[in-house]
Amino acid sequence: MTDVLVAFHTLEGQTAKVAARIAETMRKAGATVEVRPVTADPSPGVFDAVVLGDSIHAGHHSKHLERYVRRHLEVLNAKPTALFQVSLTSANPDERHTTDARRMVDELVHRTGFAPRAVGMFAGAVAYTKYGPMKRRLMRWIVKREQGDTDISRDFEYTDWDAVDAFARAVLSSAEPAAARRD
Repeated sequence: MTDVLVAFHTLEGQTAKVAARIAETMRKAGATVEVRPVTADPSPGVFDAVVLGDSIHAGHHSKHLERYVRRHLEVLNAKPTALFQVSLTSANPDERHTTDARRMVDELVHRTGFAPRAVGMFAGAVAYTKYGPMKRRLMRWIVKREQGDTDISRDFEYTDWDAVDAFARAVLSSAEPAAARRD
């Protein structure tokens, strides 16, 4: 059985939902999975594989995730790891948006030295009802510019859950040989 850590950082909760879904999919496939926020600083060393997740805000990964990666870099780079990011940029699957989403991954890798073996880039959500007045207006302007949903009386979820499930299965599949070698 493969033991997996899914550690994440989130602001409005969509990344936590994606982390929970990854864990659920892996558990259904027979893995033991622990889901923890990176702010709790879970030790990655006791797991066969680690999946890290983060939400993108203002075009960048969070300082919380970056600190976690730097603190545990040697351990993370010595085992099967994956990274997923959740952003509105990934809600538009055209080449420009995909390139922008990939740039955010590349910047994190460059700044930290983290070398994930798999990367998932998932569309997030617009949580108008959770934002304060200023952020709500700003997000509406950004989403309108991208021709998205602008009804600020409700939230909109763009996450492709089938893609999340496929990512989880692929990551688990690549981690199983490492767990088998340990036995």
